[in-house]
Amino acid sequence: MRLDVLVFGGGAAGLWCLDRLRRAGYHAILLESKALGSGQTIQSQGIIHGGGKYALRGVRDFDAVRATRSMPERWRRSLVGEIEPALAGTQLVSTKCHLWLPRGSVIARLQSLGFMSFLANAGLLATRPVKVSKSAWPEALRDSALAVYSLAEPVIATGSLLKALAALNKGFIFLYDGEALQFAADGVRVGDVLLQPRAMVLAAGVGNGELLSKACTNADLMQSRPLGMVLLRGELPPLFGHCIVGGKTRLTITAPVPGIWQIGGEIAERLANENNLEAARAAVLVEIRRWLPGLDLTRAKIAIYRAVRAEARTAASRRPSGVHANRVAPGMVVAWPTKLSMVPVLADEVFGILQFDLKAPEGYDEIPPWPTPAVARYPWEEAEWFAVN
Repeated sequence: MRLDVLVFGGGAAGLWCLDRLRRAGYHAILLESKALGSGQTIQSQGIIHGGGKYALRGVRDFDAVRATRSMPERWRRSLVGEIEPALAGTQLVSTKCHLWLPRGSVIARLQSLGFMSFLANAGLLATRPVKVSKSAWPEALRDSALAVYSLAEPVIATGSLLKALAALNKGFIFLYDGEALQFAADGVRVGDVLLQPRAMVLAAGVGNGELLSKACTNADLMQSRPLGMVLLRGELPPLFGHCIVGGKTRLTITAPVPGIWQIGGEIAERLANENNLEAARAAVLVEIRRWLPGLDLTRAKIAIYRAVRAEARTAASRRPSGVHANRVAPGMVVAWPTKLSMVPVLADEVFGILQFDLKAPEGYDEIPPWPTPAVARYPWEEAEWFAVN
């Protein structure tokens, strides 16, 4: 089967790349070995970062800040259908996030005296952080915060994003058996089917490592960052934001559905290699009670799920500042967006690289009758829950 481009990976990155290529007239299909978004996309908190929390880390991360500062507006235009891909079917969970400085921290108190003004005036953020009057603070912060700021960073339901992108590219997304995949001199074999793409895009997140190995190219291009993400369930008020202490994001909390909190940030990195789940849950509750002392957890339940963030390898395994798209062989590009918000930029970079190999679209063969993958389930739909008390 001849085609222009074969995309591997049905997460946000792969789907956006597929859409970008098809809109340009190329015959492209996508292969996913599990479910759409399984892994990073469905596990993410859905925040379209504009550089807010990264700017707080200090000058070493200013490249990351500048790379993400224009993303909220670009996503907003897609979400309302002003630009392609038109993602009007994507659920917008919140139009903004908050940064809050907690009580009980001397460092946070010093930070509140002028650091936010510095960020606003240094041109590091797409939108200025707006100090929120106490009467308008989110309910969860009223007894816990020293100062609260608002940032125009939207939060989306990632499952609905996957559905929207899949709907735009219906008939070009297929489920395949990863064990049956072989890279050969005459193309890519999946069982009895021979695919002969002019170019390939590896956008399978952590799966890129295995794909690179099978393709006999340099597989040492990826690093993985494990996380221990936290879920709370109970009578919890809506909250979308970051708890900032000393330039670090101690907690990042979103409320993807009523009554559930998804918690990342520094706590998720601390729990990454904690194998004692009981100890991990205890550490989480200490942290939550420290920074949100007014939160009632009497009837709450807690869960922890493992996540792995795949990204381009860097010196000393530091966080990459932006997207990574690398032409590892003629007609083969490997790609990692680093952050959900950067997916549109990644798709543009991949498209630009492929122009050297593809030039114009060519003819193609009929697609074989393959099954299509479903959208992955959210972490809270599969979690094992434990009572807080």
